[in-house]
Amino acid sequence: MSSQIVDIAVQLLQKETDFVVPIKKIWLRLSLLGKVDRIEFESFSYMLRADDRFEVFDDDESELLEDQIDSLEEVGYFMGPRVMLKSRKPSRQELGNLLIKKTSLIYENLKNAWEKRNVNNKDEEDQLLYALASTQKLLKAIKNEFPESSEQDLIESLS
Repeated sequence: MSSQIVDIAVQLLQKETDFVVPIKKIWLRLSLLGKVDRIEFESFSYMLRADDRFEVFDDDESELLEDQIDSLEEVGYFMGPRVMLKSRKPSRQELGNLLIKKTSLIYENLKNAWEKRNVNNKDEEDQLLYALASTQKLLKAIKNEFPESSEQDLIESLS
């Protein structure tokens, strides 16, 4: 039974757009399919760690947001360890596209935060301006480092 569950996890990871995926996201999908009804998240995580087809990355930062985990998961952001198929390592171009996509998303979220900022709070404005400028600088550096990651490739990866 457990090898069957891990094989399905491989299939799900092969179809994912991201290369590194939160283990909890895979576990929840398997749960929705009725495949892990009797398997706790920790046991599922151990099954992936024990299988040579996976590389698991621990997330040491998840404790910092302990009180916000439920609300983050409701919008699709999962904390905790992440997993990647060893056989599905990204090419340089795919990695560039992923970095550009994720950094652009951060930049857009910061712009939205700027629009909703408290105009009477100078410290908040300064922090947001610094974050916006830093993210814009990072995005430019990533695009310079990965010129082969064209805008068309990025548009296709977003669809």
